[in-house]
Amino acid sequence: MEYTCCETRLGPIYVAWTAQGIACVAAGEGEEEAFRARCRALTGQSPVRNDGRRAELERMLQGWLEGEPYDGPVDLSPLSPFDREVLAACRAIPRGEVRTYGELAAAVGRPRAARAVGGALRRNPVPLLIPCHRVVRSDGTIGQYSMGGPEVKRQLLAMEGAR
Repeated sequence: MEYTCCETRLGPIYVAWTAQGIACVAAGEGEEEAFRARCRALTGQSPVRNDGRRAELERMLQGWLEGEPYDGPVDLSPLSPFDREVLAACRAIPRGEVRTYGELAAAVGRPRAARAVGGALRRNPVPLLIPCHRVVRSDGTIGQYSMGGPEVKRQLLAMEGAR
């Protein structure tokens, strides 16, 4: 697994990849060691810095921030089948829309598993690319977000024109 740090209008975003696809994404100025630790925790692999793909990945992230979908490969191989199913359903949420944890649970055939869905989203190694920021609480409040907290989640939803 290799990684680089990309500059975006949201600030620095770390991106790690394997031969299977993008494997880990996280934001944060000066948070390189925290990113490496998160990658290890989520994937069991220790990423090695390689800036060779930085320009390509910055273009991809900039495109995503401007509304282009990311349909490229993501490496979710370390996750459980349930987590992968939840993340696939989350990836299908259109830009500008939100779903509740309960709605996402129903979408994967487990309507009473909203908390388990929340756990799967916490383990999402590639926030932004699998847009877990589009999932909110049943009362409409924003909830948590692993990539910078609730304020970043609000910012992303506003940028997307979420209703």
